[in-house]
Amino acid sequence: MKNLLTAALATSALGLFAQNANVVSAYNYMNDGKLEKAVEYIEPATLDAKTGAVEKTWRYRGDIYRLIALGEDEALKAKFPNAVDLAVESYMKANELDVKGSYKVENVKALGALQGASLNAGNDAFGAKNYDEAIRRYAVAERIAKAFGQADTNAIFNAALAYESKGDGANAIKRYQEALAAGYVKPEVYRYIASLQRKGDDLNGAIASVQEGRSKFPDNKDLILDEMSYLLAADRSEEAEKSVALAIEKDPNNAVLYSVQGSLFDKKASAATDAKDDVAMNQWYDKAEAAYKASIDKDPSYFDAYFNIGVLYNNRAAFEYEKCNAIKSDTEYMKCKTKADDIYLKAVPYFEKAHELDAKDAQTMQQLMKLYAKTNDQAKFAAMKAKLGQ
Repeated sequence: MKNLLTAALATSALGLFAQNANVVSAYNYMNDGKLEKAVEYIEPATLDAKTGAVEKTWRYRGDIYRLIALGEDEALKAKFPNAVDLAVESYMKANELDVKGSYKVENVKALGALQGASLNAGNDAFGAKNYDEAIRRYAVAERIAKAFGQADTNAIFNAALAYESKGDGANAIKRYQEALAAGYVKPEVYRYIASLQRKGDDLNGAIASVQEGRSKFPDNKDLILDEMSYLLAADRSEEAEKSVALAIEKDPNNAVLYSVQGSLFDKKASAATDAKDDVAMNQWYDKAEAAYKASIDKDPSYFDAYFNIGVLYNNRAAFEYEKCNAIKSDTEYMKCKTKADDIYLKAVPYFEKAHELDAKDAQTMQQLMKLYAKTNDQAKFAAMKAKLGQ
């Protein structure tokens, strides 16, 4: 029995010696730059009950795979495509076994290098449009950061970009929101979330996201413009009007903003017209006219402003013509008609300029045909008719 026990102990000792030898051999091959051989010796050591419970074994394993992952031997990297993951796994295990913290600084430093490498690998995959691989690599960078109670906000944000680029809007929104929660608070994050919500027909969600962004960045022009656009799309005119006014305050030379403001005033004028409220109608028409003219002043080549002010004069004249039709007295009727004609004909130079800016716009040509018929300008009437192919 004593001989059997001695033999068993000797066999156990030989096994332990063999695995310790494997750890030493792995270390030596690593130092000699023979990393593939180092892998060959370190892996059995990690599977052994004794050496697999030693911090040094896992630290060496982490070093070997880290050198492969961060090295320049592309053939070797191809043989070990998951070297980064194995290195991270190894250092984390080493930290877990290092109860005294003797090698914590070294392990943390190595993990930091791998975190950066994972982020860069994700960026490379993103650049190659391999979005799934990019997401996987960013997840590794995140996992390393989490192990130390931190958040890799760049990895989270980039993962959101990758999800968006691959067309997964739901996960992109989720990841953008996680980026915000982790401290990556930038105006563009709110804009990206809102844009995806808008594409997903969640218009109210988009407005809420933009407004949340504006609560953090109240003077950000892009967020203000987005808010204005979404409010207009939601037909929330009163809120949109305030947003447009603020946008103009931040960007006073933007011709588009004045034109949008003019259209909002124009809409109020139409509502007043329907309500037969002459005073309110004239007030809002005057405001719309001023806004369109301001747009033209900021950009003399902006087609929409010319076209819209022409339409405004048409609508205003139409209201006057309708009033005229109810007048019985010929004298009063002619006074009313003259006033309506004067308003209507104000549209001529604006539609002509719009036509000059966009000679193919059919609506502009149709309006000009009507105006030339009104002024009995046969030559211009015939020219517009010919352009329309009539």
